[in-house]
Formats: sequence, C-alpha cells, structure tokens
Amino acid sequence: MPLILVIVLVVLIATGVGGYFVLTGDDSSAPAADRPANAMPRLWEAPSPLSQREGQDENGLRSMWFNNDDVIYGDGEGVRAYDRKTGKKKWTVRTPKGAGEVCAMSKQPSQDGVGAVVFDAGGDDCSYLSVVDTDTGRTLWSKNLQDDSGAEHRPRVVVNQKVVAVTIGTTYAGFSVSGGATAWRLTSRGHLCTNSVGLSPQYLAVMSDCPDEKPKAQLALQDLEYPGIHSKVTGEKRPIEQILSDLPLTLVLQDGSSVDPARFLQTYTKEGRPDHSFKLDGELKDLDFDSRSTYVDEDEQVLVAQYGANKGLAAVDLRTGKLLWKKRGSVATAGVDSDGLIAVTNSPDSGASARDPLLLSIGVRDGKEKVKGAVYDPQHSLPAPDAMSLAWNGNDNVLYVQGERLSDDRPSVQAFKAPVG
Repeated sequence: MPLILVIVLVVLIATGVGGYFVLTGDDSSAPAADRPANAMPRLWEAPSPLSQREGQDENGLRSMWFNNDDVIYGDGEGVRAYDRKTGKKKWTVRTPKGAGEVCAMSKQPSQDGVGAVVFDAGGDDCSYLSVVDTDTGRTLWSKNLQDDSGAEHRPRVVVNQKVVAVTIGTTYAGFSVSGGATAWRLTSRGHLCTNSVGLSPQYLAVMSDCPDEKPKAQLALQDLEYPGIHSKVTGEKRPIEQILSDLPLTLVLQDGSSVDPARFLQTYTKEGRPDHSFKLDGELKDLDFDSRSTYVDEDEQVLVAQYGANKGLAAVDLRTGKLLWKKRGSVATAGVDSDGLIAVTNSPDSGASARDPLLLSIGVRDGKEKVKGAVYDPQHSLPAPDAMSLAWNGNDNVLYVQGERLSDDRPSVQAFKAPVG
C-alpha cells in the first residue's frame, strides 16, 4: 500500500540506513476521507539531501532543468538528475578537485543541453565554475576563477548557445561553451568608475558613472554572443538592480537613496534603445522580482512577478505600466504553455482557501484561472507554494515539486500527473 511505503521511507532514512528509496504509485488507494475528487496522481517521490547552505533561493539554486529523459535539480548538496518516469536518481554533477558545495547554477541550460554550476573554491568563496552536459552530467570543462578581491558570495552565471558568462569576483567575462576559451572580458571605462551590472542569458548590461571619463554616465548593453557593445545610452546613471527579460530586454533600475531607492522598470527596443519606463510606486511598489516567479511574455508584453507580503502574483502591462491583475495568498509559477501561465496556489479566485495546493493555468493578460487539479499529499505536508521549487513539463503534463515536508522538514522531489485538457 502506498501509505505503508511512505512510513517505511521515513523510518529508513531516520535510522541512517544507506541507499536510495523511491515512492512510486499514484496514492489513489490511500484511505483518506478528505482526498479531493480532482487530486492529481503522484507518480513518484524521491528524497533529496538536506542542504544547510544559506541562501538556497539565491544564485539560481533550486532551479530545475530538463533533458529528454530527466528532470535535473540543484541545491547546495549538488546538481542531480532524476528519471522523469520513475524518479530514480541517475547522476550527480562531479565536484571539482579542491572544491566544496554548490553555490550557484544557471537558471536554465542552453538549447543544446549545456548547464553551468559554481562551487565553493574554499573559504566560502564561490568561484569554481564547472560546465556540464545535461544529458549525462559529465563535466565538459571547469575553471577556478578565485582571485584576491575577497570571497564571492553572489556569483552569477548564465549559458547560451555560444558562451558561458559570469560575474565572479573581478571576473566579468564570457567563455566559449565548446572549450572554455575566453570569448570576451569586461574592463572598466576609467579608473574612478562606479559600476553596476545586470546579467541574463543574452545580455550584459553595465551602468558606469566615471568622473574621469566622457560621457560621465553611460549604460552599455552587450549581446553576450559577441565581443562588441550592442548599444550605449549616454547619460543613464540609474544603477542596475537586475535584468528581468531578454525579449523585450527589461531592466529594474534604481534612483536616489541607497537605503530606500526609487525603482523603475525600463524596457528597450531590439536595437537597444530605451522604450518604456515606469516608476514602481503605488500598486506597483509591491512587486517582488523573485527569480523563480518572474516571467515576461514577449507577445503580450506582460510582466508577471511575485506580489505583496503574502507572496501572491501580479501582472503588469509593459507598454502602459498598468497593473492588469493580482492574486492573493501564496502563488508560485511553474512554467508556461498554450493554456497560459502554469502556477500553484493555496488561494484560488473562487475565494476558498485550499487545504491542498491547486495547479492552475492563468491567462497572462486577463488573469482568468482554470483549475487543472489538486497537488494532493495524504499527510497534507506540502509547504506553501512560494516555498516550493516548481517546474512544468507541458509535453508530459507533469508538475515537478521540490520542497521540505511540513511534517518532518525532510526535502524531496515529487512528480504529479495533470489531466489533459
């Protein structure tokens, strides 16, 4: 019986027995009187190590990648692949000699199946870059980028079809995917510059304020696949907080006090020229650009992001700056497909708080919800949606969930099958 298997799994782990255990089956025969009629079958559950690393939601950690057969999940304990059909662990990315735990990973691999992982190079300095084949977990090449600038705690790494780009310590550079040769390296415009940098899979954005140079203030946009500057915006002096999207290129900029700066959304044309700019005040002030919940729809020109103290969700028209809709309670995005945004919530628009989280499709522009099913756990131990790491595979109609169980704080990766249609 599935319920008995759950108990056995917990006991074996708690008593320190080695090995790897997978719960399979859909829980459909579990004797739970409160099982909802729309409960989605759970295909499998696989335990994942409990990582003690701080900042597990930063630097791309807790991202999920896909290859043809596996779902790949990473945290401080490593980056590992699980068979999408069975949940069996297939491989773990090798830790380079002399390196420690995982510090960061690219949010997504390239279209050619190349991902990037950053390890602790020693002394809590997150500077050891490894580039991996996501089909096999094999390390293609690695570089220790540790320097004498001090320990790096917030490394950034992205991958596209041509380069792996990083901001690690004083290294702002792109390396060839195929062999790791330096494709380009960013250097300062002057000796007294104050710089801020944003990095995305396609662009490097650099704002530089240089008293000893002309122009004094400048924003430079570089397409990561090429060594030259894509475009320059003279006079732009607002520091860069982050890049939200490549299509359209969308930045969060700051202005004013460093303690409580005003924040702006700024979009750019394909030629790299400023397009629309909106101050994040009024209703927009509650937008929170969490890396796993932020999504930009290129066709609809709509930005979706976490919203409010309860970690809901909201959408903004990038042409007008208008707030299109907002969702209450805890909501988190899992992906997007033809039905719209795929999300998990505990507070649907119907008004009733859901005991079990619900999988929804949400219209990107109108916010209309369609419930696909309940993410049902017989013990009701799933955390709030905003505390989960989620991934949606529309080809298989499967939702992947990683999180720590409320009953015992033990993390696992689970797969739930959603109905078609």
